[in-house]
Amino acid sequence: MPGKVKVKILSGRNLPVMDRSSDTTDAYVEVKLGTTTFKTDVCRKSLNPQWNSEWYRFELDDAELQDEPLQIRIMDHDTYSANDAIGKVYIDLNPLLLPQSTGSSTKNSDSLSSISSSSGGSVMSGWFPVYDTMHGIRGEVNVIVKVDLFTDFNKFRQSSCGVQFFNSGVIPQGYTAQVIHGFVEELVVSDDPEYQWIEKIRTPRASNEARQTTFFKLSGEVQRKIGLKVLELGGNCVIGYHQVFDLEGESGIVVRGIGTAVTLVRTQDQDPSRPPGPGIPPQISLPPYSAPVPTVTNEDNVPEAQPDSSKPNHDVTP
Repeated sequence: MPGKVKVKILSGRNLPVMDRSSDTTDAYVEVKLGTTTFKTDVCRKSLNPQWNSEWYRFELDDAELQDEPLQIRIMDHDTYSANDAIGKVYIDLNPLLLPQSTGSSTKNSDSLSSISSSSGGSVMSGWFPVYDTMHGIRGEVNVIVKVDLFTDFNKFRQSSCGVQFFNSGVIPQGYTAQVIHGFVEELVVSDDPEYQWIEKIRTPRASNEARQTTFFKLSGEVQRKIGLKVLELGGNCVIGYHQVFDLEGESGIVVRGIGTAVTLVRTQDQDPSRPPGPGIPPQISLPPYSAPVPTVTNEDNVPEAQPDSSKPNHDVTP
């Protein structure tokens, strides 16, 4: 199931000063996905550059889309020396691979980025913080990402597009569980970049970024393989998902993922006539609650006899 990814770099803001003589920056952007890399034009002498680049197009298999993060690197151009790195952005494309209703949109809490879905594919846009492993946050970059995924029903596929992951151990609000299939888990092992021979000659920043990229790829691979197990069980979601990284030194990096495979449906899409699936207790209707009648006691804490309303009351006059 191949997919097309289109990326457009709009602008940047609050970039750091890289040229001390003019207190400005000659910034440009490198966009990388898989083995393909594009570069924008250089925006001269500005800390708030406006690139408005063309659409950069990538074509990858859906399994690669789940494993590979979109890498956006902001660089400072130098004419007579090596270009300096300002910072980097990693964008996980998995949220754009989920099935969404036509015209739907979501927005995060800080209103910096949003995801929308239409007949032309899923779109993510907004401001993303530029992070450098040596200096921290170094400005922001405005990006638009579009993903078009072509449906493929090949049973031998290696991707699990459409499986949602929830870290919460409870059913998400707005969903109803039809079936609980059971636990799913996966383990992936990879070499640690910090124990490779090239570590002796590359810079600390390059070493940090190599490890950071490895973490992103391993995280996506574990989710993809767990998603395949969920599809085999007939589910569409994972709840209570936990992921753990173990740094084993020269032995490498071990990533473990575990969760519960379930079949969830949106509350408004649920058929009321359909009974709950196995593992889901039916709803129980309880009678309305009635408060007990209080007992009146005297000073000796002995219950007083209450008049019986069923017997006639005869007044006796002496």
